[in-house]
Amino acid sequence: MKKSIIILALVLIAFAGNAQVKAKRLKPYLSTTTYCVPGVTPFVENAIAVENRSAVYKQFEPGKFKATVQIITTFKKGEETTFSKIALDSPVVTDTSNLDGAFIGQQRFPLSNGEYQMEISITDMNSGDALPTESVTVELNYPDNTPSISDILLFDSYTKAAKPSDCTKSGYDFLPRVYPFYGSNENKLHFYAELYNSDKLYDEGKFLVNYYLETVESSNRMQNFFYTKRFDVGKANILLNTLDISELPSGNYYLVVEMRDRSNTLICSNSCFFQRSNPNVAFDMEDLAGVSVANTFAGNITEIDTLRKYIRYLDPICSEMERDYSTNLVRTDDMKTMQQFLFNFWSKRSPMNPKQGFEEYLSAVRRVNMSFKTSSYPGYRTDRGYVFLKYGQPDKIMESPNEPGAYPYEIWHYYEVANQHNKRFVFMSKDSAANDYQLIHSDVVGEINNPRWQLEIYSRIYGQGYDQGVDQTEYEKGWGSHAGDLYNNPR
Repeated sequence: MKKSIIILALVLIAFAGNAQVKAKRLKPYLSTTTYCVPGVTPFVENAIAVENRSAVYKQFEPGKFKATVQIITTFKKGEETTFSKIALDSPVVTDTSNLDGAFIGQQRFPLSNGEYQMEISITDMNSGDALPTESVTVELNYPDNTPSISDILLFDSYTKAAKPSDCTKSGYDFLPRVYPFYGSNENKLHFYAELYNSDKLYDEGKFLVNYYLETVESSNRMQNFFYTKRFDVGKANILLNTLDISELPSGNYYLVVEMRDRSNTLICSNSCFFQRSNPNVAFDMEDLAGVSVANTFAGNITEIDTLRKYIRYLDPICSEMERDYSTNLVRTDDMKTMQQFLFNFWSKRSPMNPKQGFEEYLSAVRRVNMSFKTSSYPGYRTDRGYVFLKYGQPDKIMESPNEPGAYPYEIWHYYEVANQHNKRFVFMSKDSAANDYQLIHSDVVGEINNPRWQLEIYSRIYGQGYDQGVDQTEYEKGWGSHAGDLYNNPR
């Protein structure tokens, strides 16, 4: 089963502070990974990065300043509760006018196997401002006698641990990459994973590990980013490596690690999500130059406006590079290239039957165009249409068009989506008659994440003052208010 690193952005709308501190918007980011000491215990590791500019710095000695945040972490599984409270200090600075970067804290939590609700509360100790408590699901599943793979840690650097800390792994200390975004000036992706119980496959010998990149939108393996390595069987092995991503196009990707046996049968796998911005790598025209569309569904589409329409329909499921290229392509009159692009697109996503893949998607587009169209946009260009086309039909839809004090909203629940489990999308409309529902929050990696989404829904209670950024992190629950309950307990 593939698992993705949980990425959570918590944003606080701060109020005007006293004369000694300047109000700011505290911005921490959380990365959660899980591991195991075979035969001993699984554990969770949290890395929290706080943007230096977002924290309040106070002088504690003449000419010396630092920020401090309090982090309260609670794990709940049935009646079992694990609690931790720490104070995380920033490095000491002498100049608070130039606060680039972030300061990072790490914690390890030994726990038993099972599913936990992890709650995180963060407070800026110098201003007293507290973020709303966030809750995410964390699963630990490391059986003693079954091969498995830890979560994959993306990191910026590592050193041999002279003095091991609580978060030292395999004798190394890692500086985690808490937010998995790689800009155009970054060409190296460093990662670490642990491979458990390969000795349960054989008493001796070797096993195979594949690691590769695949696109999020189409699950296509990137041909130039596939690697294989052999390991001696053992209780635990480590995979520590660096990928050159200088030629990796812009887009959303999974780094996938697989364990396979001698016959190349898949035993288990895991993955993590990251984003890449690389405008220096353009769409490869050679991919299309050799594509023959004779006697294909794409070659039979000879109305240029229809071709343009079908290519525009692909926006929700295109990679960033494909989207940039297709946007420019539909502005031309190059029918042959449009046909080649359309056929090549579906050949990659549905190689066994490109025509069937195209027709099934076209049917879904017609459905969203009918269900989600507004006075301004066709359905496929709306937020609900985008989510439906990209992730498929939700398993549950909770609609609340007339809740007291709330704007009309919908919560879509997916049991499994984009290699993640139990995920939700929240849409809200300020005018239900217009059928224009905007996506205001999701816990799916890579989508908009807004911890204050309930305040947006219930902003009818607060009026214009809310939209101007009042000091409000939780709404005052009134009669009939149940957005939070529907979100946490879909039905």
